Amino acid sequence: MQAIAIKGLTMLYPNGRGIREISLDVQEGEIFGFLGPNGAGKSTTIRTLMGFLRPSAGEARVLGHDVVRESVAVRREVGYLPSEVTLYDGLTGEQNLAFALKVRGGVGPEKARELARLLEVDLGHRVKTLSRGQRQKVAITVALAHDPRVLILDEPTTGLDPLAQEVFHALVRAEVARGKTLFMSSHILSEVEELCERVAIVRDGRIVTTDTVASLKRQRVKRVRVEFRAAVPALGDLRGVTDLKLDGRRARFTLVGALDPLLGRLATNPVVDLTVQDPSLEEVFRAFYTGAQAGGEGAGK
Repeated sequence: MQAIAIKGLTMLYPNGRGIREISLDVQEGEIFGFLGPNGAGKSTTIRTLMGFLRPSAGEARVLGHDVVRESVAVRREVGYLPSEVTLYDGLTGEQNLAFALKVRGGVGPEKARELARLLEVDLGHRVKTLSRGQRQKVAITVALAHDPRVLILDEPTTGLDPLAQEVFHALVRAEVARGKTLFMSSHILSEVEELCERVAIVRDGRIVTTDTVASLKRQRVKRVRVEFRAAVPALGDLRGVTDLKLDGRRARFTLVGALDPLLGRLATNPVVDLTVQDPSLEEVFRAFYTGAQAGGEGAGK
């Protein structure tokens, strides 16, 4: 079953920015990454999924519930973490949790206590006295405390130190192992690479690709090192070759796109050694943004 199904979703602000024709599916039990820099449209998409914004076109469903007509049912099934933490600063973490669970109804505090223990967060202090990282931990606890079937987390590790991030990663993996679904936005590419099997990359309010992390790394960018028997032939004119560096008879560069033109050039120049490596997800991501429109700062939020 599809945990999240989005088809042609469009939500435009009065200034014309927003998201346009977003389409993607997230399967139950999947960890799905939604990638893009600030302003690309990640948060707008998520807020529309949660029913906080009304789309101007298209449709979306969460666990079969229409996000417009059945937004209450969607929020009942979802653990939502916004990109900007929204807690009651004058209350303690415990009081914030108690209020959230009371609103949910019929949910005991056991799950919340276990989450707080795993995240090592003290719920006894007023939120306004907490550090940014501790506030984020309280917000994560609140989002997951009612044991939702779907987790929609917008930049969830903002403010967390590296050790806390590792704890969070282990926590969400355990939740997904129990049958939960995680849809998370992020611009921290190493995190997405570690957690997610599939990702969508959004730019200027539109999805530019949806694929597995492994496939993206294979298809889009390669790191190439080559040593020639004689002088290095011309390589800079080949389509997709960037960041070319020469050292005697050795060359190293980044290749975006197909290998065929490079292989054709190498076939006529004796090669001593050749290494072609898959890139990091960050390099893939940067490749998708190389052709961004001049002056464009993103269509969404």
